Amino acid sequence: MESKNLAQTINPLYLLASLALGTIGAAAFNALRKGSSETAQHVFEENMSATASAPSSPKRPIKKHAINKLMAKNANENELVKELKNLEEITCEIERVSNLAYDLKLQVLPLNVNPMLGNSNYRSVFGGEGFLPETAFVNHDCYILQHPNFGPNDLLSRTKRWLRSGPRKHLLFSPDEVKAGIVVVGGLLPGLNVIIRELTMCLFYNYKVQNIFGAKYGYNGIYNNDWIKLDPKIVKTIHHQGGCYLGTARSKFDGEMIVDELAKNGINQVYLIGGLGCLKSAEQLHEIIKSRNLKISIVVIPKSIENEIPIIDKSFGFETAIEEAQNPLKAAYQETHSKKYSVGIVRLWGSHTGFLALNASLAFRSVNICLVPEFEFDVYGEKGLLQYVYQRLQHKGTCVIVVAEGAAASLRDCKINDKGRDASGNVKQGDIGLFLKNAILEFTREKGLNAEVKYIDPQYMVRAGKANSLDSKLCSQLAQNAIHASMAGFTGFAVGHVSNKTCMIPLNEMNSGNYANRITPSNISWQRLLAGTGQPSFINNEQDI
Repeated sequence: MESKNLAQTINPLYLLASLALGTIGAAAFNALRKGSSETAQHVFEENMSATASAPSSPKRPIKKHAINKLMAKNANENELVKELKNLEEITCEIERVSNLAYDLKLQVLPLNVNPMLGNSNYRSVFGGEGFLPETAFVNHDCYILQHPNFGPNDLLSRTKRWLRSGPRKHLLFSPDEVKAGIVVVGGLLPGLNVIIRELTMCLFYNYKVQNIFGAKYGYNGIYNNDWIKLDPKIVKTIHHQGGCYLGTARSKFDGEMIVDELAKNGINQVYLIGGLGCLKSAEQLHEIIKSRNLKISIVVIPKSIENEIPIIDKSFGFETAIEEAQNPLKAAYQETHSKKYSVGIVRLWGSHTGFLALNASLAFRSVNICLVPEFEFDVYGEKGLLQYVYQRLQHKGTCVIVVAEGAAASLRDCKINDKGRDASGNVKQGDIGLFLKNAILEFTREKGLNAEVKYIDPQYMVRAGKANSLDSKLCSQLAQNAIHASMAGFTGFAVGHVSNKTCMIPLNEMNSGNYANRITPSNISWQRLLAGTGQPSFINNEQDI
């Protein structure tokens, strides 16, 4: 009956086509109708066959460097195989994340089922496993857009697609073969202990990994073979403390030696927690490991108290730093409003970018001037900073200034000498806060104004505390998703939030230099700040620039 009705429906169309298009047009239409019927029959037969035997998807063109031959034996059963093959297809637009299956040129992947896969509708959470339904696992071809908002001139094809992170149904690593190493490099940041705890808890309870170790004091712990064994009893309450349970340090980087020590100790999963320098060193480690054909995954959980990490929405610990900065800002405000002709200066972290100074100022709402590294300014001159502060003191009697440490490099008409470099090679900039204090005192005294300047430097107080609730949640998500990806064999990537969704970002993209995270004049938060403070550019010859 259905076939008859279909024919009855098409025949009138055929007659109309004959009249409108002539014999050739009607013949073409008839051929199209015939092709459509054959296609419909083909799809029907495929669906019937799929219901009976569930064959694999039709093969599509594969990239030249793909090794799809190897995984054919269990491709129909192994979801990880399907995902890896999909990532290698020419038509796949997701940014490729390295996987040990490709790096090691494995012929057949093991069928390791994720311990968290539930066997029924009843989910037991007491053992830490068997509590996720199949729908909770990430399917292949899932991605996160770098820019979710599009305007009239924007094209979807131009935005990056990052691989979605989350638990995979099938794993490359068997839990009993994993020996994980956690390494924290660089400076302190709120949330480090939450990361360490969550990595340990997730590996131990969710994936049944028994061998979890932490390197004492960053890379130095690897060089000196100074590891401590971690378990839930040890890390149970460390998230209630600030600082870093494992200790951290800035040290020279020797990739070959690090890989030697990792291989000697049997570490096959490395979870690095660090900033821009760590991202670069992790990429080198990944390349060395790949060249040696070692089964070691490298994952970075990026951190930065000034929020300078590219691509991701924000670093963990950043929100806590904004919150901790409110107390010194309150102190500066109270000091300046308790005396006439008083200036309060607060220096915050931000050697390359002023996001912390900007957001702390927006949160406090009573800052009069905010200076950041992204925008140059003049100290002296008719439109310079000192003249503006002097005029404000005359009219308002008070002035609260927030300055990022990196603003020392943004002075146009004077210079503050650097204080050398730290162990990681980073420039130690001169104290911009102390410089401004002395400059304001000298300038106002020359003008006959008996001003007072209170300088507060709370940098180490801001970074040493424990994470607030928001950052604790963020840390937990990052740690868990780092493990999910590493257990599936992914390596050479950083895990982070993009558009508020966790994803995997290849280290070569993070280190490419194409995604510098800086404040721009059009930044909406910067525009809000200028609207609130009313501060000018502090540039004398602005009309000539």
